[in-house]
Order: sequence, then structure tokens, then C-alpha cells
Amino acid sequence: MITIIVLLILAGVSIAMLTGENGILTQAQRAANETENAAKQEEMDLAQLEATVMGKDVPIIQVDDENPGQLEQENNTTFVINSIEDLVFFSYDVTNGTTYEGKTVKLGTNLDFLSDKSYVNPNRTDFAQYGYTGPLKQALISGTGFSPIGNQERTNSFYGTFDGNNNAICSLYINMNSDENLVVGLFTENYGEIKNIGLVNTNITVQGESITSVGGIVAVNYNNIYNSYVTGSLEITAKGYMPVGGICGGTKGSANIEDCYNLASIECENINETQYNANIACGGIAGQTAAENSDDNEVVNIEKCFNRGNINADGGNTQVIVGGIIGYCNISSITSTIRNCYNNATIQGSTSSNMNRSVGGIAGSTGSLSSASLSNCYNVGNIIGIKNGDKTSDTELFRIGGIIGIQGSNSTIDNVFNIGKVTSTNSSTDLRVGGITGGIVNNATNVSINNAYNTGSIEANELSSEQVGSIAGSNLITLSNCYYLKGTYDIGVAGSGTITGVTEWVSLDEFPRILSVVNGENVFKEDSNNINNGYPIFTWQ
Repeated sequence: MITIIVLLILAGVSIAMLTGENGILTQAQRAANETENAAKQEEMDLAQLEATVMGKDVPIIQVDDENPGQLEQENNTTFVINSIEDLVFFSYDVTNGTTYEGKTVKLGTNLDFLSDKSYVNPNRTDFAQYGYTGPLKQALISGTGFSPIGNQERTNSFYGTFDGNNNAICSLYINMNSDENLVVGLFTENYGEIKNIGLVNTNITVQGESITSVGGIVAVNYNNIYNSYVTGSLEITAKGYMPVGGICGGTKGSANIEDCYNLASIECENINETQYNANIACGGIAGQTAAENSDDNEVVNIEKCFNRGNINADGGNTQVIVGGIIGYCNISSITSTIRNCYNNATIQGSTSSNMNRSVGGIAGSTGSLSSASLSNCYNVGNIIGIKNGDKTSDTELFRIGGIIGIQGSNSTIDNVFNIGKVTSTNSSTDLRVGGITGGIVNNATNVSINNAYNTGSIEANELSSEQVGSIAGSNLITLSNCYYLKGTYDIGVAGSGTITGVTEWVSLDEFPRILSVVNGENVFKEDSNNINNGYPIFTWQ
């Protein structure tokens, strides 16, 4: 290059003509960059075509990684994952104590555990120190599969920022079985921020004997998750307490989950025969919220999230709390806020004993000591509560709702609607079923429903019609501007006495304009493309 420059100068070509904005060398470099970018774009276009032909969701190109198994350092605070080998190293690094606090780890491309293109060498056998014996790819897609990022003892966790760059990790396979407490997901715990990442065709299978927390993105979340999603399946069988969610198993302390969605099917089964505390708390986005420090003013926000993955939670002889967005807003001094969310999947909870069941399209339960605010939400999916077996007890509680299964004190529902069918096959002496809410926790106060309507039918094997209502299965709720369609159920609210704030309409043609009921905050719009059968949708849909 120096020789060429010297020759050009001798030929009368000035330095400015060589290196200026339109100089020869500048234009040559620009042309080289454009050629390289065009080649990369062509490769991505071919990968997209291949993915479409193969019926896949994500295009995969051959990774370009000069140092596989070592994160590329973009600058002092930013690291890049460019291959499966890098992802394996990152997991190992966090599990062994590197927190990445104050650092950002980015995903440089789509990765697929099943594709040779995502490895520099899928057959390398020198990853035994990371826990993988034999050919790397085979070890990651069989046996126990990928080791989550962070250790099971919950002493080494991620504290940095993980940015997926709107890329996806495909075919994540985890198969864990232990008699110890388990935290299972892409991450075990998150104390930092996870954003812009998709998990596609995820396959997580877990068998546990003790507390078993499972989430697609992270098992236990202490901070923020943004713009992320999960598809595939989660299957969990355990004997202990089970917080399970498509995005995260549970949150602890203040946390934000925004712009996330779950398409993964979730199957939970608790096989404990005697232990009362061996409950299931399961949701499409999060299994539960809980306080970390009871003296702090902690708040959990779940906003602009949706679930389209079917959920089936079988508690056996234990309690089941399940919801399309969140299962359980825990019994603790924490405020849970759920806004601008919807469910369009079947949510089913069942037990075979006299244990409690709480099933809701958005939330299973808002707890009893916590404060919960649910606003601007809707449910389209079928909500089902099932009693397996004939055993019945006077202490058995059965709460099924199109929006919330059971509400606790200081719980408000505003600007919501339910279209989905609500079904209970139970004959409990303490059954509460409603198109919006099933019922309330005993002695709960300051419970309200405002600006709501239900057009979803209700089927319940009740002992008394007073236990079921098209809006609510309890009359101990303050109601305002609530509407239901005639025929969804005989009455709007269960219970005797004068009920105000609820109106029955004979037909949809006579219904007040739906947006005039629920759109106080202007977050809904008309369904002009008929993606919700003509019912309102969110402005962001």
C-alpha cells in the first residue's frame, strides 16, 4: 500500500486526492465496505429464504467468529456473543462468578443449537471444562442440554445488561432433574437488564423434588426484562413449590416486565401427595410476584405484554394459582401493576383434592396482603377450572374469572373486557365464578371493578346460582359502569341485595359502544383488520 501511494504521488496525485472525502483511497474503502455489506445482506436474504422454505421462523447464517469460546470485546464495557461457543463460555463465566455488572453483553447474530452454521466447529470436544463431554453440538441438544447462565446455588448471577439486538436463540434445550432447589431458564437469576431477545422453539423439561422455579428467559427476576419473547414448550413436574412462567418463573422485589410475550405451551404438574405448601403459581408471563424486603415500597410493573401459549396446571393434591399473564401476586407487602395486557389462549387449572384453585384470564390471584392494580386488559381465551375426583371439603375454595380468579384487599380492576368462555366443572360448596372476577379473599376490603364488560359465556356446576355471575361471583365488590350480555349467565353479580353499577344488555347491537366503556386512557382502538373478531385491540397491536 505504501509503495502504491509513493507511486501515485510521483505520478502527480496529491495526498488530498488520495485521502479526502472523495479521494481515491476513501472511495476504494467505501466500495469495499459496500461490497462486504452487500455480501452479508445476500447471505441473510438466502438464509431468510431457506428459513421460509423449511417452515422456520428465524434465518440462520454461518457464524463469523475468529475466537470461538471467547467473547469479542467491542469496547471496555461491551462484549459480543458471535457463536454457540461464545454463548457456552458466557454461561460458564457467569456461573463461576463473573457478574458483568456495569457491562453489556450483546448477541451478534441469530443462533440455533440445532444448526451447524451457529458453531465454528460443532464437533469440537474440548469443552469438558464447561461441563460438556463429547462433540459440543451433540452435548447441547441431548442429555441435560444447555447449562443455564448462573449457578443453581443462586450465589453467582448476572448483574449486567444482556441485549439480544432483536436476534433469537433457537432450539434451546434444557432437561434437568434434581432433588435440590432448581432455578431453570436461559438465566437462573437476573439482577440487571435483559432486552431485545427471542427464544424460538424452546424445549425446557424439568423434574424437581423441592422448590422449582422455571422461566423461559429467567427463573427469578430481580430487575428489568424488555422486548423479549418465548416460543416452544415448558414442561415441569415437581413436588415442591412451583413458580413457573413463559418469560420468568417469578419476580422478587421491584421489577419491570414490558413489551414481552409468550407463545410457548406450559404444562405444570405437582405430584406431591401430602405437602400443603407444594403449590403451583403459573402464568404466561410470570408465575408470581413477591417482595424481597417487606419494609421497602416495592413495585412490580407488567405492561404491554400478551400470552398466546396454552397453559395447563395440574396441582394434584396441592393448590393451583394460574393466569394468562401472571399466576400469583404473592401474599406480601408489594404493589403489583398489570397494564395493557391480553391473553388469547386456554388457561386451565385443576386439582384432585380439596385444595384451592384460582384461575384467571389475566391473573390467577392478586393475593391478600399485597396491593394490585389491573387496568386496560382483555381476555379472549377459554378459562377452565377442573375438579378431578369426587373428594369435596367445606374448606375448598374454587375461584374462576375471565380476568382475575380471586381478588385481595386494595385490588382494583379498570377498563377491561372478557370475550372468552369461563368454565368450572367443580361442585364445591365454596365456588365463585365470574366473567370478570371469580371472587374475593375472605374479609378483603377496598375491592372494585370499574368500566368492564363481559360477553363470554359461563358454565358452572354450582350448588347455588348465587355463587356465579356474569360480572362477578361475589357481591362484596364496588362496581361501576359494568355491562354484560344477556345469556352469558342469569345474573350479573352473585349474592343477594341491591347491586348497583351493573347493567344487562339483551344483544350486542344494544351494547354501549365498547370503546366508550373501556377506553378511558385511549390505549384501545377499533379492530379494523378483524384480528380480534371486531372487539377492540390495543393501539400497539
